[in-house]
Formats: sequence, structure tokens, C-alpha cells
Amino acid sequence: MPLPATFHRPDGGDVLLRRAQPEDAEAHVELWNAIGAERIYLMTERLARTVEEVRTQFRDADPLRTLWLVAEQDGQLVGGAGLQRGVWKKNEHTATLGIALRKEFRGRGIGEALLRSGLEWARSVGIRKVKLGVFATNDRAIALYRKLGFVEEARLRGEVILEGHPVDEVLMALWL
Repeated sequence: MPLPATFHRPDGGDVLLRRAQPEDAEAHVELWNAIGAERIYLMTERLARTVEEVRTQFRDADPLRTLWLVAEQDGQLVGGAGLQRGVWKKNEHTATLGIALRKEFRGRGIGEALLRSGLEWARSVGIRKVKLGVFATNDRAIALYRKLGFVEEARLRGEVILEGHPVDEVLMALWL
């Protein structure tokens, strides 16, 4: 779907999907830090970038190499996704995907809408493979990725410790 776009949630409510803007930086940092604080979905508990660094990142993003997406409902950032193309000639046909949704907005189709928008962008700029890492305990995310055609390419055994237990990181990819 071309951006910006309105996604009509199956359970009611409209969500605006659009490219992130510099003025989204503070809400973006807060979103990712809130999800990181859950301690079970992201590798870090806090985003390593400052608001100003994120503002610059959004402002200076090369539209052929990077896509920063946000999902907004009623003026609140409820989710986001980023795709970053490989930096070397040998891997510039790939992009790495990251996605996050506020807890209360999961399971409502927003993640799928973000992913579909991101994959459409990837195709439009000539990316041939999108890859991601997900903790093996994140069943809902893995199911969504599989639904969209991602397959497991590798598994890093015990790569993270979640709640005191080793958990695999599943590396998945989709050839476009």
C-alpha cells in the first residue's frame, strides 16, 4: 500500500501508516524503550540512540536504503518498523527488518500492515531478500512472519537469556 495509508483495524479503529518524520523521534524512542522494558522481545531494554540522534536518522535517511515506518492511532505512535539495506555491494540486495508494537495494540493486524508496507517498499527499491531475528519464544511474531512467507534459515541456540533461561534466536528470511 502506498504511504501514507490508513489501515482499518478488523476490531475497529483506523491506524495511519506513514514514513517516520524527525518530529516522531521522541515518541519513537519512548515506544522502543517501552517494548524493551518488557524484557522479552528486544535485544536491549533501552534504545542506544538519543532523541536527537533518532531525529537526525529520520531526517537524513536515504529513501533507497532505509525505510522508517510508524503506525499512529489518534495521534499516538502505536508501532514502528525499520528496514535497512545491506551496506556493502555484496549484500545490498538484502535488508534487515525490525518491528515493534505497543502491548495493547498487538494481535490487531497492525504488525501485518506494517510488514506488508515495508515489503512493498523493499520490492520497489530492488531489495531481493528481507531478513530478521526473533526470539524463539515469540510465537505470535513467528506465526506472522511465516504467514507472510518468511522461513527459518538458522537458529542460534541459547543466544539470549530471558527470565533466567536460555532462548534461541531464530533467523528468518523472505526472498522477494
